Amino acid sequence: MALIKFILATAVASMVLSLSNGEDTVGKPTIQQSPSFSMIYTGEQVTLTCKVKEQSSDWKFYWYKTSEKSKPLNSDTSKSTYTINSAQVSDSGTYMCQVQKGNSSISPEVNHDLTVKSPPEPKISQTSGWDRVFPGEKVTLKCEIPDKSRDWKYVWLLNNNPVAGSGDTLNISPINQGQGGDYTCQTELQNRPKTQKLSPSFKLIVYAGKPTLRQGQNPAFSVIYPGEQVTLTCEVQEQSSDWKYHWYKIPDKSNHLNSDTTKSSYTINSVQVSDGGTYVCRVIRGENFQHEVNHQLTVKSPPQPNIIQTSGWDRVFPGEKVILKCEIPDKHMDWKYMWLLNNIPVVGSGDTLNISSINHNYHGNFTCQTELQNRPMTQVKSPSFTLTVYAGNPTLLLGKTPSYNVFYTGEQVTLTCEVQEQSSDWKFYWYKTSEKLNPLNSDSSKSSYTINAVQVSDNGTYVCQVKRGENFQHEKKNDITVKGPPEPKVNQKSGWERVFPGEKVTLKCEIPDKSTDWNYVWFLNNNPVAGSGDTLTISSINQGQGGHYTCQTELQNRPKTQVKSSSFTLTVYAGKPTLLLGQEPAYSVIYTGEQVTLTCKVQEQSSGWKYHWYNITDKSKHLNSDTTKSNYTINAAQPSDDGTYVCRVIRGENDFQHEVNRNLTVKNPPQPKVSLTSGWDTLFTEEEMTVKCEVSDTSGERWKKTWFKDSQQIFSHAHVNMTGNRLSILSAKQSDAGSYTCLTELEKRPKSEATSTTFSLAVHARAQTVLTLETSWTDIMSVDTLTLKCEVQDETYGWNYTWYKDGVFEVSTNEERYSVKATEETFESEYKCRGNRTERPLYSSFSEGFRANKLVLKRKILLAFSGCVVCSIVLLIIGCIVLRVTRKPEKKEAVKEDLFISMTNSKTETSSPLQEYLKENGPPVDKGEHNESTASAAMDEIKDAVVDVDVLPAKNTGGFTSFQVEKSAGNGLKSEEHDESAALLKK
Repeated sequence: MALIKFILATAVASMVLSLSNGEDTVGKPTIQQSPSFSMIYTGEQVTLTCKVKEQSSDWKFYWYKTSEKSKPLNSDTSKSTYTINSAQVSDSGTYMCQVQKGNSSISPEVNHDLTVKSPPEPKISQTSGWDRVFPGEKVTLKCEIPDKSRDWKYVWLLNNNPVAGSGDTLNISPINQGQGGDYTCQTELQNRPKTQKLSPSFKLIVYAGKPTLRQGQNPAFSVIYPGEQVTLTCEVQEQSSDWKYHWYKIPDKSNHLNSDTTKSSYTINSVQVSDGGTYVCRVIRGENFQHEVNHQLTVKSPPQPNIIQTSGWDRVFPGEKVILKCEIPDKHMDWKYMWLLNNIPVVGSGDTLNISSINHNYHGNFTCQTELQNRPMTQVKSPSFTLTVYAGNPTLLLGKTPSYNVFYTGEQVTLTCEVQEQSSDWKFYWYKTSEKLNPLNSDSSKSSYTINAVQVSDNGTYVCQVKRGENFQHEKKNDITVKGPPEPKVNQKSGWERVFPGEKVTLKCEIPDKSTDWNYVWFLNNNPVAGSGDTLTISSINQGQGGHYTCQTELQNRPKTQVKSSSFTLTVYAGKPTLLLGQEPAYSVIYTGEQVTLTCKVQEQSSGWKYHWYNITDKSKHLNSDTTKSNYTINAAQPSDDGTYVCRVIRGENDFQHEVNRNLTVKNPPQPKVSLTSGWDTLFTEEEMTVKCEVSDTSGERWKKTWFKDSQQIFSHAHVNMTGNRLSILSAKQSDAGSYTCLTELEKRPKSEATSTTFSLAVHARAQTVLTLETSWTDIMSVDTLTLKCEVQDETYGWNYTWYKDGVFEVSTNEERYSVKATEETFESEYKCRGNRTERPLYSSFSEGFRANKLVLKRKILLAFSGCVVCSIVLLIIGCIVLRVTRKPEKKEAVKEDLFISMTNSKTETSSPLQEYLKENGPPVDKGEHNESTASAAMDEIKDAVVDVDVLPAKNTGGFTSFQVEKSAGNGLKSEEHDESAALLKK
């Protein structure tokens, strides 16, 4: 309230002051902007109007910019407006307007802020797709400007040509190559053309076609070897991004191999041959754009090196030179080489091994091992190259063709020279010993030397000299004798001398001199047959064509040279060959794991056969690889090998053949069975039992049986007998209990071994028998018989009893007690007993032996002891009487009475302490063994009992030592005192 009063007072004072000065007051104007946009963009026109409330033509208007107050903006002060025709950013600021009417004071200034900016520049951003795309992809562009609150219009241009867009968004789906170029967007506010602004261009590259995928491989070897690591790479050649890579292997393109699709590579850490093939790299981006390319990965086993001989030969003689080279198919790689002889390294020079002067130490198998540099998985060893080094110089075999010892003049003769050892590349030089300086032959590559028309002068010794290599040679001599025409000979060139109908036979009439023209005539059993020169061919022989063939030769124009050959016998059998099929071993049944050989033999004498074995279920595939062998071996027969086998024999050019079948039976060995033939599977000791081991085999084979108990082999011994297929326990022991099996095996056929089922045997101990003496030892002195008791410690059975004396049956009783007469004979005998019954177990175990002579000893000891006691008592009484007579009694002196003399109280007839002791306890006789010290031991016991009483020591009484009880003088020992003493003695 006070503030309001202050304001009113101030206003009144101001009015008064104004009136007092004689001046008019001017109200504060207001500024309006047209257009009234909060933001004016460069190039637009804007008008500021300064308005006052009072309408008058006398107003003056002054416009200033606050940054330049000293300089009015308007020249015509009569106008209330200030117009900026084309606003610029520099026009931004605070504008001030003051008004004045007439000569009145200038009004307070009023301010107006004007904001002028350049129109916001739009910018194209990509919200979907990429700036480098491929036909078919989707691209979304957005035209963005900072001023998001305005009502902007958008125009899209491609290479300055308008294209249809949706407001600030341009969607291109799917794109094609013609839609690539520079995209711009133009923005403009409604009805404000000066706000029009063009964005910087957005370069959108559309490639001509699908992406170009560059597939690669690291390492980039054309061939990858097993165990190596390889990485397949896939890159898009065109500049692009955001691809996902999916790797597949054909034919399975449903599951991609790589888990991380952001990586363009796929690595196989340890390549196998199975990894070889075609791999597909499929690139994907966006929602549905993809492309793929194939890559062929070649995985092979490392190339196999092979040794070749570049100099020398594989069969050489000492001193020759040999060069070996290790070659591999892959020649462009960097291979390392290692040479080995019989698996021991030898020094070579890279891929070459040079042996300049060989010796026998180099005889053996050479191998070379190759490996690519830094690729250890490529290590491979070559097949062995066998180099044969002979022990010495070559052996020359000289010959002549024809090989007659005598040649006829005018005939042609050829001298031949051959190296016996398998070898090659020899040069042959022929000399006559008489002219050894000049060789006879001009072509040293031929091993023969021919004299076309021999003369007598050609007789002589000829030398064949062989050379090879640089300096290796050897020679040998041959003699020639020149005489008459040669004799022809029939040889068989195809077929055999023993054939079957339908086979082909070719005979040839040969003479040593092959270079001369001979005429040939063929004969069968001396009858001419048609032949073709020196050859007689019978393509399909029959039985009528068998017989003796001869050929006759004659030199043209030389009838004297006509010679008939020796006969050649050709045997033709009546029909097909007879095949004899066999089996080794010839068992009717072959057991699993055994080796069996099927044999096939042609009964007729013949040769040259090839043998093909088949299983009758598949005759398209023969079982044997070596058809020269007539047998077929199955090393470890299985039941699946059971069946019918076919042996087919073939020979000749036209595959003459015949076949026959044979059955082969293959089974698993029969399992033996153990069964009980006598006795029981639960025995008592000493009982018998027999089991047998049976094999269900009707072939009549002899089976060997081996017995086992608890998996340990057992043998016949004292109470176990094994005969044939039976095992008998003759007297069972508890140790015989266990599991019994038998193992069967045919003799010399270990694969027929089989183990039986288990037979379990239990053995129980027999009931124990105890023999005791029932006669009390106190009755021994009064009876003439002893009673023995036989107890079987088994209450579940009712027993009879059998008694034995010295091991001989004595008697059987139903009672368990048996009386023995007390005679010297019986005392020396040993008695035993055992229980018997009619059900198992039929008897118990024997009791321990009992001898009666022990009782006799006890009786003698007791009699001796009794005699000693009686004698002692008599001696005591006599001593007491003597002492009583010889001694004088003293007055009032206690009278001492010898306890051992006074056996009984005369008045009360009370027994003496000694009698009481003997009655109650008896003599201390041991129930075990006794000896002569027993009596003395008993007396010592009695003395000890007396010493325990509180008595006075006795005086010396003429050799007797006694214990006395003191009595009052003049009176005898009272009965009460006597009883007390007796009681003490009993204690």
